[in-house]
Amino acid sequence: MELDLENFLNKYYKKDEKIILACSTWPDSMFLLYELLKTSYKENIVACYFNHKLRIESDEEELFLEDLWKKLWFQVEIWVWDINKIKTLYPSISIEELARQKRYQFFKAICEIHSSNKIITAHHLDDKIETFFFNLLRWSKLSWLINMKKDSWNILRPLIEIKKDEILKYLDENNLEYKIDKTNNENIYSRNFLRNKIIPEFFYINSNFKENINNTLNYFDELKTHLDKEITHFLDEKNYFDIDDFNNKSPFLQKEIIRYIYYISNCNSTIWLSEANILEILKFINWKNNKTIKEIKNLKMKKYWKKIYF
Repeated sequence: MELDLENFLNKYYKKDEKIILACSTWPDSMFLLYELLKTSYKENIVACYFNHKLRIESDEEELFLEDLWKKLWFQVEIWVWDINKIKTLYPSISIEELARQKRYQFFKAICEIHSSNKIITAHHLDDKIETFFFNLLRWSKLSWLINMKKDSWNILRPLIEIKKDEILKYLDENNLEYKIDKTNNENIYSRNFLRNKIIPEFFYINSNFKENINNTLNYFDELKTHLDKEITHFLDEKNYFDIDDFNNKSPFLQKEIIRYIYYISNCNSTIWLSEANILEILKFINWKNNKTIKEIKNLKMKKYWKKIYF
């Protein structure tokens, strides 16, 4: 297991900058916390725990982190928000999505309190592969398939190339404490079923499947970077493009241009952008009406004669 955390922190943080760590108290985030405490940035750590009140164990995890703080001397921020109680205010949102939204509101608030613009998480290689398959099954463009990168927007993932079994082995060999989320073993959730039942079967085909999938995802990332350079050259920092120039591009690149414009219009995300949406926009671009508007999520396109504004 290779982890040069000191150099990683040197790259992204100033010496007096707070390190906002999303800490669940589970193996991956505890491993990252223990490793951060070995660095010269140990006094900068702010371990953040969000108690959703969705599991009995969450109160125990909260106390565990507080007790550890007293032993190892790092800063802790804990918020408690009973998601079940506020769910009635958000009837159209699943309880998992609501919990995720409130958790990131918490992280954003902590960042503002400590004058930081970055969150460091303990996502590892198994998370990256799991998310790839999960999004693949839902249909996704390249940007969503490879969304778990070491540096994504304001989220940093120093463990993203490390396998979960390596993390568990290190913790157990060094008698380091952590908590376990028992709900991860409940296969009633699609993601859990994928993690516990489907992905492990690949081992019987190729024991190196995680490394191979990771290499493929890194290749996808290089491909997307190349495409984005070509697209930004085509757009040339303008908020419009010429329809004739657009139609001179290959059908594949036309779709990628739409993907890119949607991506920058929706906070660097292509979620909810379907193949049907893309075909709908292509039809709109070449529609005979020269003055019309198209809206999909936060993407608003205006056609005015031979140009498309966005």
